[in-house]
Amino acid sequence: MIDETTRSLLDSLPRSDRYDLSVVRDPANELHALAIVIDGQTHLPGIGYESPEQFEFDREQIASYLLTRKQSCGGCGSCRCG
Repeated sequence: MIDETTRSLLDSLPRSDRYDLSVVRDPANELHALAIVIDGQTHLPGIGYESPEQFEFDREQIASYLLTRKQSCGGCGSCRCG
């Protein structure tokens, strides 16, 4: 299960009906940073992993959370507010 800090970082991202998740090497801190492509724009929410394998463990949970998170307007799911 993803923690509150991760949820908070993900909640700051724009909403969409499709998210492409991956990790990119961050040489500044020797971690793999979560990269999320939303509507053609890459976002780095500030979530790091020690290895790509560690990310794979969270990938499905993060993808599911992004699609099902409550909207700031109440969460009806019929809009793309944010």
